[in-house]
Amino acid sequence: MNARERVMRAFSFEKTDRIARYDIFLPEFAQNWRREKQLPDANLYDYYPNIDIGTVLADQDGPLLSSAELLEEKDGRRLVRDGWGRVVEQKENAYFEVEVSSVLEEKGTLDSLVFDDPAQEERYLGLARHARRNAPRFAPVSGVLGLYMGSFRMRGQLQYLCDMVEDPEFCIALAQRLGEFIKIQGLKVAEATDTKDTAIWVYDEFAAQRGPMFSAACYEEIFMPVYQEVFRYWREHGIRNIVLHCDGHCAPLMDLLVETGFNGYQSPAPSAGMWLPDLKKRYGNRLVLIGGMCNIKTLATGTREEIARQVEEVLDAASDGGVIIGTHSIDKDIPVENYDYYDSLLEQV
Repeated sequence: MNARERVMRAFSFEKTDRIARYDIFLPEFAQNWRREKQLPDANLYDYYPNIDIGTVLADQDGPLLSSAELLEEKDGRRLVRDGWGRVVEQKENAYFEVEVSSVLEEKGTLDSLVFDDPAQEERYLGLARHARRNAPRFAPVSGVLGLYMGSFRMRGQLQYLCDMVEDPEFCIALAQRLGEFIKIQGLKVAEATDTKDTAIWVYDEFAAQRGPMFSAACYEEIFMPVYQEVFRYWREHGIRNIVLHCDGHCAPLMDLLVETGFNGYQSPAPSAGMWLPDLKKRYGNRLVLIGGMCNIKTLATGTREEIARQVEEVLDAASDGGVIIGTHSIDKDIPVENYDYYDSLLEQV
């Protein structure tokens, strides 16, 4: 059974030869690993061959990509206009960027704003090449940015959160505009990456560690109808599985998310109170769960006993299928020996 077959069976809640795995190595962990192993040119995925999903073939650029440009570069500082119309400041060796301005600082400009044509094939050529390079190694899955994140990138996050309370009609109008773009973008991404029968990720970070950024009522009014229309279109065109990526505490929204049409959830984080075995008990074969391992505490600072216990509990939850074990990502705070021990436990299954 190859990686693609294994992941597809996991999404169908069928038995597999072993549990499917998802892990993405971030650059600083990879640097530490190569230094400790004294393998300066090694590909980590060659060393850990049982990882089935090691990349997501995502287009997270927005509907204004044709206007993206470098505005200024000086002394390690860059000002960039991105595909969402924002001007952002980037600095060397800085992980995050700072938003300087947004394209919708005046709400009235929404109606006159001209979006790129999401059906343009040229937009997806690089993604298609990436997909072909990765096809022999990984089960391909794809992704796009979601409605909440797209909306606040165009409006500014704090202002947009205020809008959700003060002017929900504007938020609905913006979500509808983005929905029309995303439904074509997502289909084109899935076609370019050959992922209609595997899965498409929707990246929408709308929850923090203690809970969602907005109420269930706001989600139901603003986002849910638009997502339902997007997902109906995707499924009519052959996309089988739609996965929400959100790291935070989504529990107050989970029933609505399933009702919306998400049939997968990636990155249930134990550190945010999203414990995979509990979610499995609640949602059974209605929701494929991707994750389960804690990369904040257990893999970073846990003992071997703690790592083994968490692996055992996730594997027990996975006994009926519908689980792909992994973390959000593997970063520099995870010791190489801890990851090796975790990997060795899964090799024994």
